[in-house]
Amino acid sequence: MRGADRKASRSRSTAIAAGLLALGVLVGCSSESPAPVTKPPYTVDSVRSGLVSPSDLGEGAIEIEDEGHSSHVIYTPPNSIPTCPYVQRSEDVEVTVEPAIEPVGGNPTGRTIVAPQIVGPSSLPVVTQGAVVFQSSSLVDDTMNAVVAEANKCPATFSVLGGPATVVGEYKVGSRSIEINGWKGFAQHLVHTSPPEVNPETYDDLVTVVVRKANAIIYVGYTQIKSVGKRADSEEKVKALMKTTLARLG
Repeated sequence: MRGADRKASRSRSTAIAAGLLALGVLVGCSSESPAPVTKPPYTVDSVRSGLVSPSDLGEGAIEIEDEGHSSHVIYTPPNSIPTCPYVQRSEDVEVTVEPAIEPVGGNPTGRTIVAPQIVGPSSLPVVTQGAVVFQSSSLVDDTMNAVVAEANKCPATFSVLGGPATVVGEYKVGSRSIEINGWKGFAQHLVHTSPPEVNPETYDDLVTVVVRKANAIIYVGYTQIKSVGKRADSEEKVKALMKTTLARLG
């Protein structure tokens, strides 16, 4: 989902909008699943046609290509698949964990961000997404296995002690398997809280979903900035969003 020092949650909001890898509230969605716009085997174009769109999030959302990721506070290669966001900034992780896996032999869609123009506790979420399409089942199997193995190494807790104020603090991580419309993978929930002297008002609620079907792997990061005291609910909301997205993909 995915810097400059901040003195308030407004600064935090700007940094997150620009820098999260893994980053909608589902507004006005019918209870019926949308008709598929494509089906396996997938191509780069057909997968892109079914990913999260601004209309899925609601009024005020825009979509941009994430082309400047090298300047973000949590860099990962633009065609990689996330496995453990923010871990590369930690100083206390005992086992080496890669924050993302670069697939071999796949055709990436590129990374896009769907988000409101101003991000904060009362705004729509930030969605960061992409996919990789493969020509053979062995390549997609090997890549998904590598992503799952690396994600399983992500520690349950870790800290970031230095760096931009937007990433300093404590991180708690949990993961569970997920299956929607034949797409199978995992949903990883990360909660980031800042030291009280840095930001006592808000925390980051991030869920990263990585799923595979046929010859494609899709990832979607969904982040909300929540006011302290408010319940973390990104996992529920991203599942509702993914039901719409994955139904379109057939």
